[in-house]
Amino acid sequence: MRRCLPWGEVTPAAMAAMFAAEAARWRDTLAWDTAPLWPVLEQARVTGALPGFVLREDDGRVAGWTYAAERDGELLCGALSAPDADGTARLLDDLLTLPAAAAVSRIVCFAYTDAPRLAPALAARGFLLDPHEYLTRPLVAVPAARRPGRAWDVRDLDATADLFRASYPAHDPGRPFAPHGRPAEWQRYVADLVLGQGCGRFRPSLSIAVPGAGDALDAAAIVTDLGAGTAHLAQLAVRHGLRGAGLGASMLAGLSASCRAAGFARLSLLVGASNTTARRLYARAGFTSCAWFVSATRAGRAGEGRHDVTAA
Repeated sequence: MRRCLPWGEVTPAAMAAMFAAEAARWRDTLAWDTAPLWPVLEQARVTGALPGFVLREDDGRVAGWTYAAERDGELLCGALSAPDADGTARLLDDLLTLPAAAAVSRIVCFAYTDAPRLAPALAARGFLLDPHEYLTRPLVAVPAARRPGRAWDVRDLDATADLFRASYPAHDPGRPFAPHGRPAEWQRYVADLVLGQGCGRFRPSLSIAVPGAGDALDAAAIVTDLGAGTAHLAQLAVRHGLRGAGLGASMLAGLSASCRAAGFARLSLLVGASNTTARRLYARAGFTSCAWFVSATRAGRAGEGRHDVTAA
């Protein structure tokens, strides 16, 4: 009988095969080198630092897996791989039985996954869905273009957080980052982009800051390195009053030329299915669809009934 088990009960060899298959899928489909991630994940698995589950078939074969991490009052689903819809549902249900799921204010799933019927399974369990499309464009023969602004500097972190905060709706419970729009949430989000490895290695010389009045920024673009010849546009924002004048398109052209000169073969990005303005901009710039990421959120039990829209 097929069973779901805590992933700590599985041998390193069995999980190594799962991780290798996932790494190959990211590399072959997304041109994204995730090799540095898997040893870190395996260490967290064997030490019990991250809870997770595996789907084991009758013959002992591991056919699927998932894991989650608790951070800042949220439970973050890091991945979910399953062979069929039944496996998807069973792994998701086990994940939702974790003690942390009852203790956090929000549960977030943002993952590149081919788990069958995952989106309907999430919707049936009360998640808000906003799928994100992974777009790419080749950087062969990119024409030279002047970059607006200057290279991003770590001293721009607070101003970038303020710009992003002004560029998004103040409160969005379906947003995978900064759901309440608080300054601290946006600062943590920018710090994750430039100091973390979850979205590639930050490349400040390829990123852009367009100074505005005082210490503010009128626009910013954060670029990371995914390996495998792929530069990634992790964020691009233009202040509201300056939109529609071509600044976003000029930044895209300039950073594309810079990334090409730095040796990258392609530029990628993620955009929400509901973000029609950004999608039009990227389509005009020559980006095409490569894959989809699942983005889903719901309140945890500790957050049920809360309607906190303050920006403290």
